[in-house]
Amino acid sequence: MAKVKLLIAEDDVVIAQNLSFSLEEMGYEVCAIVSSGEELLLEVHKYNPDLTILDITLEGKLDGIDTAAMLSKSSKIPFIFMTALSDKETIDRAKQTNPHAYLVKPFDVRTLQSSIEVAIHNASLRQQLATAASTEPAPEPPANEAPANYLLHDTLFLKVRNRLEKVALGDIVWAEAQDIYCNIKTQQHLYLVSQSLKNLEQHLPNKDFMRVHRSYIVRLTAIEAIEDNNILISGKSIPIGNTHKDSLLKRLQIL
Repeated sequence: MAKVKLLIAEDDVVIAQNLSFSLEEMGYEVCAIVSSGEELLLEVHKYNPDLTILDITLEGKLDGIDTAAMLSKSSKIPFIFMTALSDKETIDRAKQTNPHAYLVKPFDVRTLQSSIEVAIHNASLRQQLATAASTEPAPEPPANEAPANYLLHDTLFLKVRNRLEKVALGDIVWAEAQDIYCNIKTQQHLYLVSQSLKNLEQHLPNKDFMRVHRSYIVRLTAIEAIEDNNILISGKSIPIGNTHKDSLLKRLQIL
C-alpha cells in the first residue's frame, strides 16, 4: 500500500526537520520541505502530495494563509495550518481558505496524526460532494469583486498580501506561466501573482512585450542573446516556441 505523501512548508529549519522525522516515524512519506509560500506554489505540482502542512508564518511575501488561498485555486490538494498564532484575527483569515484542519503549536504526535487523518477524510468527503454537485451551474463571482492587479499608465499594481505594490512596466523583463497564476520577473524581484499569463498579456504593450512560448512573455529590449531555440535574459534561458520563432525574428534587427 502506497504511503500518504506530505509536503511541509515551515521556515524554521529545526522545527521542519523534527516534524519530518515524526511524520516518517508514523509511516508517512515527506516528499519535500519548503520555507516560503512562493517555493511551495512552484514545487507542489512537481511532487503532487496527498496533503500539505503549512505554517502560517513563512519566509517571502506570502504567508501560509495567502499561499493556501492560491493553492486552492490551482489544485484540490488538502492542507493543514499549523501555527503558534491563535488570535481571532488570524483564525478568521484562516477560515476564509477552508482549511482541512488547524493545529496550534505546541502539539503532540497523537494530535498531529489525528489532524492528518481528519484532513484526508475531509478532503475525500469534499471531493465526493463536489462530484455529486458537478451538474449544477457554477456560481458567478460578485459583480463588485476587484481584480488582483491594477493598471495605471505605464505601471502595474500587483496585489501582494494585503498591499498593492507598484511595478513599472519598463522594469519587467519576463513573465512565466504557473498554472492559473504566473511569475513576473523584474531586475530586482520575482513576483508570484494570482493571474494567468493570458490575462497579464492583455495589460502589457505589444510594442515592448511578446509571447515567445506558451509559458513565457519577454520584454524585447531585455533579450541579451538567442542561442539555438532559447532566449537568454539575465542568466535565464527561455525556450522559443515553434509557432513564435518566425514572428520573433521578424521583430529583431538581425545583421
